[in-house]
Amino acid sequence: MPALVALAVLIAVFWGVYTHFSPKAQEGEKHITISIVDDTGAQTDYTLDTDAEYLLEALDAVADIDGEEGEYGYTLYTVNGVTADFNTGNAYWAIYVNGEYGSYGLSQQPVNDGDAFSIVYETYAG
Repeated sequence: MPALVALAVLIAVFWGVYTHFSPKAQEGEKHITISIVDDTGAQTDYTLDTDAEYLLEALDAVADIDGEEGEYGYTLYTVNGVTADFNTGNAYWAIYVNGEYGSYGLSQQPVNDGDAFSIVYETYAG
């Protein structure tokens, strides 16, 4: 019984820390840019005013995307007709936020006023 209580306390502590330090979405209208770099290196830039709280909603407003929501968030497969397939070419869509490699997926990445996002076709050479 004490082990179950200790486990419950640990879960509560971890949940509290995660909730406190996880990224927070900014409410209201924001002015952002989204750049999409495809498999050839061609870049398409979008500037938009949006009420989207998370990047998935903002990206969906400007680009033709396909993916699926899963256990770990939204997995992006296709952007504007270009598919990144990790199983056949080690390719994936990377997310950059204000020039830095993103730490969150599309459905968890908050959108803040002035943010610049890049969705980049990359391959893993590992």
